[in-house]
Amino acid sequence: MAMAAGLAGLVWVSGCASPPTGTAQSPNPRAAPAPASADVAKLRLRNNAASLLRDLLDEEKNVGKIFVIKHGEDVKPLVKLIAAAAEANEKDLLRLTNADTELNLQALDLPPGEKAARDAMAKSKEHDLLFTSGAQFQFNLLLTQADAQNYGWHLAKVAAENSSHPDEVATFTRISEDMQHLYEQTVREMRHL
Repeated sequence: MAMAAGLAGLVWVSGCASPPTGTAQSPNPRAAPAPASADVAKLRLRNNAASLLRDLLDEEKNVGKIFVIKHGEDVKPLVKLIAAAAEANEKDLLRLTNADTELNLQALDLPPGEKAARDAMAKSKEHDLLFTSGAQFQFNLLLTQADAQNYGWHLAKVAAENSSHPDEVATFTRISEDMQHLYEQTVREMRHL
């Protein structure tokens, strides 16, 4: 049981675990006055996608820590690459908030049904990782990472499509492309196990 609790704290392996509790997040205290109503929907969508992306990256940067308790030498280099990319991409997101006071990375807003489903999925995936070894463990780990990279790739794409600042569009697009590339690498690696 202690090992299970340790794993839950180490990685966000599902790519879909729930963010912290509480559906309504406080607005960014540095935010400028509200834009025109036509732009409000795009701003909310961008902030929600960016918040979910940041939450994912924050967890993914720790995914390599799973090797403290599990072995998987065949997939370790790719998993470490995913963790390093997540850390760099999260730093880039945080830098964007310095230039755009309307970029709120705390707008997670998930409905209760979605939160419950994510929690259940995360527990299932945690179980799959804890109670397997060898090639099956490596496959399960890569499967979680493929899910996470696919999710992040599309979150970043949505954030880019709903951003009006060229620097943000460029950053979100680059993150999307990075995560798409990592997704493709992960799928290729799964085929060779």
